[in-house]
Amino acid sequence: MPTPRPTPTATPTPPPGFNAAEYFSGKTVHIVANSSPGGGADTQGRVMAAFMSEYIPGNPLVVFTNQPNKLPEYIYSATEAPKDGTYISWNSTPQLDFGFNEDTQFIKRSSFQALGATIDPTRAWMTYDPVGNLGASAADSCLWDYAGQSGTGGGAHGEFLLADELSDIAEGSPTLLASVFAAEQLDVPFRYFGFDTVDTNAVRLMWARGDINSTVRASLWYRFPVENPDWIPSGLMRAMAGMGPGQLKGNAQTEPHCGDVRDHLDDDQTFIFNSLMAPTNYASMTLWLPPGTPDHIADALSTAFEEAMTTDEELIAKYGAVAGEPPGWTGRTELQAATLENEELLQGSQQVIEEQKARLLPKYFAEYVNG
Repeated sequence: MPTPRPTPTATPTPPPGFNAAEYFSGKTVHIVANSSPGGGADTQGRVMAAFMSEYIPGNPLVVFTNQPNKLPEYIYSATEAPKDGTYISWNSTPQLDFGFNEDTQFIKRSSFQALGATIDPTRAWMTYDPVGNLGASAADSCLWDYAGQSGTGGGAHGEFLLADELSDIAEGSPTLLASVFAAEQLDVPFRYFGFDTVDTNAVRLMWARGDINSTVRASLWYRFPVENPDWIPSGLMRAMAGMGPGQLKGNAQTEPHCGDVRDHLDDDQTFIFNSLMAPTNYASMTLWLPPGTPDHIADALSTAFEEAMTTDEELIAKYGAVAGEPPGWTGRTELQAATLENEELLQGSQQVIEEQKARLLPKYFAEYVNG
């Protein structure tokens, strides 16, 4: 049965005489993380919360707290939390799967009021030293330019070489499968290798040693201008494709070199790719108000968070220091629309994941999964 979608309505206007500053003045706004103290959501949330009184109209007191038991926090936020803008739920992921579970009362995430998300989870297919590893044409090529080729035409490697962790390969990680599926469907020359650890530092080391030349990640594209400011201008690093789940945005130095891989897949291929690319992780570090919170209150708070996270240089620097990358704001309208889209996608994703896992792992990772 398809997920019911609400009937579109005209954008409501604030009630006559609504003054956001007067409304929030003297109130206490609680930002509640559904995670334990000390983790990424906690540290990032505390940095953000420390600045928000200045940006929320009326300068209310802003208090950051933790409710590390995710299920009760979700239910409380959906059913009991005040719907007046004083309770904001802060989550590392949107947790769409909660809307399909009995223990969370099948309350859909789309029924909540989205405020925004602070980290862009969109992945990029990035290639290190493209000319040296793939040949001269790689300086201005994209992933799909190699469709139907047995090699890239030159370079030390002549094909795209990537790595992932053995545990992800054994489990058939959907995001790993999505990258493999895209490369297969585009029919580009590629190989994957398995290693015990393939974190960012390991990837950099493998690039330097020449073990691999590419990676599909969500954060490095935004971090290179700070951590390796000469790599992109010199051509040592090139984004060969946007890999979803959102649209790859420009970083501090440049717009993406290439477009989105889904623009080069047909409708059936795109459905499978999107299903694999983790619909439950289409956004990262998300802010929500309880269902039923009036739109004019949600609009006022969303505007405040957006202004803080996109214009306050001190906040952006401090947030980036604890997050490992500068914040990439996703607005209220975009997040709400993406929530509806990914809820529908989640309906069929499990079957797709299992089908592709059974097909792709033996085909491309036989040495890792068959013995």
